[in-house]
Amino acid sequence: MTDHRRTAPSVPVLETSRSTFWYRHERLVQSIAAAALVSGLVYLVWRIGWSGQGTPLPLFFALIAAELFGWISLGFYAFFAWHAPEQVQPALPGSALAVDMTVDVFVCTYDEPYSVLAPTLMACAAITSPHTTYVLDDGRRPEIRELAMRYGARYLTRPDNAHAKAGNINHALPLTNGELILFLDADHVPRPDILDATVGYFVDPAVALVQTPHDFLNRDSAQHTGPARHEQTLFYDVIAPGKDRHNAMFWCGSATVVRRAALLDVGGVLTDTVAEDFHTTIRMHARGWRTRYHNETLVQGLAPHNLDGFLLQRARWARGNLAVLRTRENPLTCRGLTGTQRLSYSASLANYFGGLQRALLLLVLIWTLTTGQLPMRASLTALAALWLPWSVLAFLATGSLARGALGPLDSTRYGLLTMGIHIRGVLALTSTRPGAFKVTPKSGVERGGLSALRSLGLVTSLCLTLATALTLRIASALGIVALPDMPTFAFMITVALGVWELGCIMFVLGGVMRRRQLRSQYRFPVELRARIARTASVVRILDVNSDGLAFLSPIAPPDGQRLGLLTRVPDTTGALQDVELPVTVISSRRFDRRHYRVGCRFVDLSERARALIEGYCFVVQPSQQLGSIAEPTIPTQDPAGITALQARDAVAPRVGAARRNA
Repeated sequence: MTDHRRTAPSVPVLETSRSTFWYRHERLVQSIAAAALVSGLVYLVWRIGWSGQGTPLPLFFALIAAELFGWISLGFYAFFAWHAPEQVQPALPGSALAVDMTVDVFVCTYDEPYSVLAPTLMACAAITSPHTTYVLDDGRRPEIRELAMRYGARYLTRPDNAHAKAGNINHALPLTNGELILFLDADHVPRPDILDATVGYFVDPAVALVQTPHDFLNRDSAQHTGPARHEQTLFYDVIAPGKDRHNAMFWCGSATVVRRAALLDVGGVLTDTVAEDFHTTIRMHARGWRTRYHNETLVQGLAPHNLDGFLLQRARWARGNLAVLRTRENPLTCRGLTGTQRLSYSASLANYFGGLQRALLLLVLIWTLTTGQLPMRASLTALAALWLPWSVLAFLATGSLARGALGPLDSTRYGLLTMGIHIRGVLALTSTRPGAFKVTPKSGVERGGLSALRSLGLVTSLCLTLATALTLRIASALGIVALPDMPTFAFMITVALGVWELGCIMFVLGGVMRRRQLRSQYRFPVELRARIARTASVVRILDVNSDGLAFLSPIAPPDGQRLGLLTRVPDTTGALQDVELPVTVISSRRFDRRHYRVGCRFVDLSERARALIEGYCFVVQPSQQLGSIAEPTIPTQDPAGITALQARDAVAPRVGAARRNA
């Protein structure tokens, strides 16, 4: 094959929002990271050479292994997050590229419900660049065929489900002919300008694929720690740009544009593992292809709604990605990879061993508390001069390198949540079975309480064991029970570490127990005004999805009452459409001193109304927020017969009148 390693053409720099302190002070970030790595190296040299005298060797080496892994992980992290460049995007050279490079859009689906797939196909139809959309349905469902036809997409299926998603794509390749393929999961809703932003990279004939970030519409998912921060934020905001600098970005399954020729050059999507995207990219890099990362949110999907879905997805990733180590694409031995590519893939795979490291640290701590045996010998001076600076600098480096993408306890939370499944993924390396591909559910409920701890059995067991060990050690110091003696200084340090670790674990488990998510689907926050049919009352709709909505009311309507709400929403073309929403009141609860929050469920909602609501929630509103669709101009009259602008100011007086009438 011809070597595709060529230099990309000069491209303009896009302005991006870099408002956090750490983005503005990159030299400070680099200084902290360098200081942390140097202090960590000095500490480890001392630990190996001078702190093991008189300690049990298994305990000594177990702690050394865990500490060394932590230092190496920080080194990997600093390597990719060292520099945070501005986003670079190649300009399209006129209209010739759009004409010369045909684009197919592959929407892969198996058992995702109609309500999940419909917004994605609606958004695909709204993509502004020329393209052909294909629905690759491994579920062979007549209703999905009809849905594809409704939105102008072509429907493809096959007689079996061999090799799951990878086999589905490989089946479609000879039946289609686009030079570029945009891959989307069934729940990933694209922005209209997704191809405008990404196709320009392919002017460089060496580029095999362009990956864009994964962002999520349901901000209350199990993986979110804030409205704009989730478990993958650090990877897409900080790590992925670093991989792009070293030509080491890999295909993340969806929100990706791939050159067909590159895919065919490596024999199609590889099927040896359930992480077909990661695996296939290694072979592309080994064959000399380049990959790029475009750091702009162009697709928004649905994150796993509850903890079980989150763990199922991460377990598949761990098992599938680690299985690459058993193939000829093992990044440590695969021929054709550059040194930085080997480093990048090794760093990605090493992340899955973090669960073992954390479990090992906890087990060493528990063993020390119960037996009195120490994994190291150190004076107060040595700890203050060597261990303390390394610990503090490592904590500061982790936060500063994240540049706002990681909260203070986020890494601890995610590490504990995934500890069990990552350990199982590592242990699965001893098995040659590829494992079954399970689609991540995008709906579900979270009831919290003690039952929620069943999904985190290992963490819960370690929590109880650590709490017991701490209690016994403190009771021993008080003379209540008898445990092997421990030096006073070692007792203080070990108990302090035990209390800290127990607090972190209880913080995570407490959050899992407190989490309540009784809706199976996310409600989108909106700013809509509506008039209650056959009245003059104008209300504010707070949130909505395809099942129901909530609005503010000065009175609490009785449960079961049927209402008709008249409102106006923009469609995917930007045109405002009148829509009637028939609802049944489900609940009313106090919102503030003047209003009740009225929860409703749709009844007999027309297909047109449902499509408009889904389009507004999944396509229009997110695109407006991201700037790819302009806010529509509000016309003089709204569907209720009053001006839309007046409706905003009229809410309070009309509500007051309704209260007086009541």
